[in-house]
Amino acid sequence: MKLRKPKQESGIDISSLIDVLFILLIFLMLAVRFSEPTSSISLDLPKSKTESIGNETYAFKIQIKTNGDLYKNDTKMDMDTFVKTLENNPDPNKTVSLEVDQHLEFGIFVTVTDILKQKNYQKIEIKTEKQ
Repeated sequence: MKLRKPKQESGIDISSLIDVLFILLIFLMLAVRFSEPTSSISLDLPKSKTESIGNETYAFKIQIKTNGDLYKNDTKMDMDTFVKTLENNPDPNKTVSLEVDQHLEFGIFVTVTDILKQKNYQKIEIKTEKQ
């Protein structure tokens, strides 16, 4: 009479696999959070020794190209439309992200920042690229 050995259950212990996947998920969430958002508008940002890294959420983003094209949250508009669509800021802690091409005429930059100040946007973060 032949005795059979009891079949051993051949399972994979996935508890360590779940731990590794959880750590990868946390890493990817942090990596995506701290990466710079990509934009469809190409700008030649001014260079600086320190890179401007914002850890705040922005009320909106303004981009100005060399030729004076103005974009609010990736929507192209002229200066008059920008002024009309810009609401008064009730919260002085809201931050606006301003990305300006380094070859832009300085007067346009001053005009846009002046409009923002008139609408009570006091916190304006000017984006630059690290040298």
